This record gives sequence, structure tokens and C-alpha cells, in this order.
Amino acid sequence: MIYTKSLADYCELGFNQVDGWCSNEVFKTIDLLNNLEINKTGGCLEIGVHHGKLYILLNSVIDSKFSSYAVDIFSNQDLNIDGSGNGSLEIFKKNLMLFDIHKGANTVIIAGDSTDDGLMLRKRIGVGSMRFISIDGGHTAEHTINDLKISSELISNEGVVILDDILNHHWLGVIEGVVKFLDSKPTLIPFAIGHNKLYLSKLSFNHRYQSLFENSKLATKVVNFFGHQLVAL
Repeated sequence: MIYTKSLADYCELGFNQVDGWCSNEVFKTIDLLNNLEINKTGGCLEIGVHHGKLYILLNSVIDSKFSSYAVDIFSNQDLNIDGSGNGSLEIFKKNLMLFDIHKGANTVIIAGDSTDDGLMLRKRIGVGSMRFISIDGGHTAEHTINDLKISSELISNEGVVILDDILNHHWLGVIEGVVKFLDSKPTLIPFAIGHNKLYLSKLSFNHRYQSLFENSKLATKVVNFFGHQLVAL
């Protein structure tokens, strides 16, 4: 059961109509996180929105007074060096109008490659300002490391980062990038894994989120991942 009405509405009325690759089980994880007394301030960010399937899900729990950000290369496919996705800006905008709880009013669209410093993502979005961040852009190791570093700066201290395709054998650059990022001893570390996604939080809230998931109905077991204890969903 999904307890957050905006999530339940999108799950029933829009999710299956938006093209993309995302399990509907993610509704349950976001619902669980959204109903905590912490992590209530800020917007959401997705790097690699495609047509907005997950972005609209995340934005469903964001208050309208906060800006959310959608970053994608969209039609500039010559930047898509690994062939991971082929998003359409026009389709994304249409889906926002049809299915986003805010009808796109709080969405800031940034067209470009997240590795491009010229986008000035840290300045435009704001350090520590995001409740939720989804990483689903370039699937090379270099893009993954870059996007995890950016997310580590943009996520709030209580926020959650969700990395896609963590165990997808077609995109091994993702797990390579994660391992190299974790080897740098970052303050953004994982606490759960499931439905092809890795969930990360800041070090100070990691145990709290791990305990939350471990004691929820979503958990199956606890597994080891490069020195970290993860709840398998």
C-alpha cells in the first residue's frame, strides 16, 4: 500500500503511460522515506530524465515552494557516448503537464551533459538543497563518478541519492564508477539496494536509513558491498 496520495495517484493514473525503465516498487521506497519526520525541505534532481518516469515520481512528494531540476542532454545525442537512453524534451514537457502534480511549474530544465562545468550545476541548484537525487545519466565510469560527486554536494544532509543500473550487465561502467567513488572514502555512502537501484545517504544519517529499511516490509536480507552493509529489497 502507498500512503502518500500524490504518489498513489501517479502510480494509478500516469506511471505506466510514461516511457522509461523503472520498477513500480520504487513507489514503496519513496513512500517510506517521505513519511519520515526528517528530510522535508528541498526539491528533487534527476540527472538523465529521459521522458520523466522517475522524475515525476520524485517530484510528487516535493512541496511546490521548492524548485526541482531535470538535467538531460535530450536531443543533443552526439554527447550520448555510451548510448544510454534517448530522451525527448518535448515528450518530457508533455508528461509534466499530464502527470506531474505541479504541472511542471516548479521544474527547472537544464539541457546538457552533467560533466560540463559550464552548466554550473552547483551554483544553479545550490549546495545541500535537494531532498532526493536520481542519477541516471551517462553510464560510463567517469560519468558515474562525476554524478556521485556532484550529488554528494547538492544533496541535503538528510537527503537520499538513488543511482540507477547498479547491477545492469549492459552498463558495467556504473558499478565500476561506484566502486572507485567509494574507494575515495566519501561522506555519501550506500545503505540499500534493490530493483536495479542503489540508495545512498550522507554518513551521519546512513545508519538511520539502513535501520529503517531493514525493519520495513521491503527488506529481504542484509548484504555486504565493498565494506558497507546494504539492505537488499
